[in-house]
Amino acid sequence: MKDREQLSRRDFVRKLSVFGIAGLGAGSILKACGNGEEAEVDPDDPCADLSDLTEQEIQNREIFEYVAETPYPEERCDNCQFWLPDEHGDECGGCELFAGPVHPEGWCNSWVEENV
Repeated sequence: MKDREQLSRRDFVRKLSVFGIAGLGAGSILKACGNGEEAEVDPDDPCADLSDLTEQEIQNREIFEYVAETPYPEERCDNCQFWLPDEHGDECGGCELFAGPVHPEGWCNSWVEENV
């Protein structure tokens, strides 16, 4: 009887592992494909176009939890130590920590007060 219980547990664990791996694989494939749709750019945010960035660069932005509108009014990208103003005078700037356009009123989890 004991051998039969171990076999059943073993089968259960195998099946559970197969379903888990299949679920992770399917999720990754769907995310990579993007359902065949182009990512929408917010027309109200001129700094939202990430079409020139690689997947890794976009993931780096996500690691820093960058958002275009700060949840903390006193912590804005344009008063952060890492802010890079646009050399051409456009509305969007940049950041020393990650690639891509950055909204002046944005925020990330690495905000540091600008040294004056």
